Amino acid sequence: MTVVGPALIGSMLLAVLSTVADYVWYLNIPQHQVSSGMIHGSVLFFALGGYLGWRKGKIGAGAVGGLLSGMLAALSFYALAPLGGYSMMIVSWVLLWVMLAALQTHLDGRIDLPKSVGRGLVTSIAAGLGFAVVLFQLYRGWPPAEFPAARHFVAWSMAYWPGLYVLLKK
Repeated sequence: MTVVGPALIGSMLLAVLSTVADYVWYLNIPQHQVSSGMIHGSVLFFALGGYLGWRKGKIGAGAVGGLLSGMLAALSFYALAPLGGYSMMIVSWVLLWVMLAALQTHLDGRIDLPKSVGRGLVTSIAAGLGFAVVLFQLYRGWPPAEFPAARHFVAWSMAYWPGLYVLLKK
């Protein structure tokens, strides 16, 4: 079965949630806070994990795995940021996708740590290239004078699709 469609659906799900989250950050959160970052990562990847699990008939395991992945990745950023600033997001980004790859291999019915790490590294690179779209299209000059929701949705859809495509391939 091709993964183009499921990756597109997953990227659009995440794009909706990311657009809503960006809007909340735009309206209500004047600075980066640990609690808001943890909630953001947890909710976003709870939804992705649930989607990944739903595809395999294991929605609960997927949702819990996604929640833990998002929470741990966000927490890792806040723990590492004092050491290297915002550039520590790269470490947290790789960690997130390695955990999501481990979740996906678990949902596929096999736990293989070396394969999860390799798959996660490749996925984090693909997802990172997609994320560059968001960085260059949305976050230069943040916060914007007005919030272009459609632009956010399209940018986030483009951002998540490459990573999800790689993640869903066997």
